[in-house]
Amino acid sequence: MSYILDPKKITSEEWLLKKCKERSLYIIENSSKTEKQLKDKLKNSKKYDDKTIDLTIEFLKQHNFLNDREYARRYIELNINSKSKKQIKFKLYEKGINKNIIDEIFEECENIFDDKKVAKKFLLKKYPEYYENIENISVDEKKKIYGFLARKGISYETISSVMKV
Repeated sequence: MSYILDPKKITSEEWLLKKCKERSLYIIENSSKTEKQLKDKLKNSKKYDDKTIDLTIEFLKQHNFLNDREYARRYIELNINSKSKKQIKFKLYEKGINKNIIDEIFEECENIFDDKKVAKKFLLKKYPEYYENIENISVDEKKKIYGFLARKGISYETISSVMKV
């Protein structure tokens, strides 16, 4: 049931859609969001129904205010030297980015991603005293370092190559 809200003959659904668009633009103004993040934020406010949220999301996508592919690309570029591939993939998946999009963008960025560099950075930050003298550390200390790097998402092969330096 539609009600006339003002002399411009705007219905309550149109007014709600307008408010939802305004709120969405306000939310993404200072920090970009994925489609899932924005949808969750709008749903949590409990002011908008699913249809209004879906129409707003489509509007934002049409005007390129919301683009999961670009969000993922920027996220990878920002974190490429501070997180492992697995960490980045998990975070993007957690943010609602489709697995296919994540895989496609990683294929595009494959030549600039260096897991060894990230592993060395983790190692230098957590165990600087061991990194300089890596060949002389005990087996227990090596296990501890292997475990640490593995929990950070570094592959066994990469850990082995970094530990042989």
